[in-house]
Amino acid sequence: MTTPHQDIPALRAGLADQLAAELPSRTWPEVFRVVDRHVFAPRFALFDPVTGSFTHYDVHDPDPVRRAEAMAAAYSNDTLITRFDDDGNPISSSTEPSMMASMLAALDLRPGHRVLEVGTGTGYNAALLARFVGDEQVTTIDVDGELINTARAALDVTGYAPTVVCGDGAAGVPERAPFDRIMATCGVDRVPGAWLDQLTADGAILVTVSTGIALLRRAPDGAVHGRFLGAAGFMPLRSHGYQPRWSGRRVLEETGGSADDTRSVTVPKGLELSTAAFFTSLIAEHGRLVFLGEDEQVVSYRWVHPASGSWVRVDLGEHPATVHQAGSRRLWDEVEPVLETWDVAGRPEIDRYGLTVTTDGRHVLWLDSPEHHITAL
Repeated sequence: MTTPHQDIPALRAGLADQLAAELPSRTWPEVFRVVDRHVFAPRFALFDPVTGSFTHYDVHDPDPVRRAEAMAAAYSNDTLITRFDDDGNPISSSTEPSMMASMLAALDLRPGHRVLEVGTGTGYNAALLARFVGDEQVTTIDVDGELINTARAALDVTGYAPTVVCGDGAAGVPERAPFDRIMATCGVDRVPGAWLDQLTADGAILVTVSTGIALLRRAPDGAVHGRFLGAAGFMPLRSHGYQPRWSGRRVLEETGGSADDTRSVTVPKGLELSTAAFFTSLIAEHGRLVFLGEDEQVVSYRWVHPASGSWVRVDLGEHPATVHQAGSRRLWDEVEPVLETWDVAGRPEIDRYGLTVTTDGRHVLWLDSPEHHITAL
């Protein structure tokens, strides 16, 4: 039987052909065609949404059948979970290649561009960037020293040599600035001011804010603004002082108590979790929204903002709904007008929304154009 290692070019080609069939441009699929993925994720897990379980793989498995299965999985168009915390929650991964390729294409890289990648992770994306613009043009940073060491080793094996920094990604890398492009392969609720400080006058930032990927271009006044390109979910930026998001169980426990404000409210019918999560994460950074369902229907939304100790419980069992809230922030009062605007505007998809971030750190959500402000964040 042919060994998996002899099939690497064919595996890369198969992935590249799949990406080429899905994307309008062939530029980035051709980069995927020449960069090994399995070196950056030799041991990983795939999540099965049907069973809710993980299947673990090792490309160095001594059993040839399992090794071949692992190699095939490594070059699938799937997110490879490469690290878990002590509670079994994923904390590092290699994003599905089609998402990576779409983001890289949206970055609109040109020869000579200097790029900062925030969130080195496995190092695979840094290798793709280095292949495209050259080693000297790429800087990648991650706060996790263990991840940095394994990424450096994988980059060495594959022959790529971007500048790899272990540090706080929220602070950027000022000694390597300015950057024409900043690409965050992690999620944030607020765009760090240091990224704007380290961006060129005509630069752009590609980052997942809340649950949407935003491409933010520099404006003449120094701010950055741009539309959300679509929905996405990334591991949160683990800056210094990072606190893990609350578990769903803890959110339910926190929101199950007595409120100090209870009243009837109107909630747009058919409000989906994805839409609610997009707005709530923007409004209250590092918050967490969960829901309770019954017969495939949402019967209750639960939302907490740990930093202020504020929470909301929205019970949808009757019409109108009942909202219970507590804490120093009246979270429902903050999100209610945003939901009303969304409903009146015809329930627009995420790609009609955009974000402006000013030089003094203010974030403004807008609809269709920067002049149509929805709310300041």
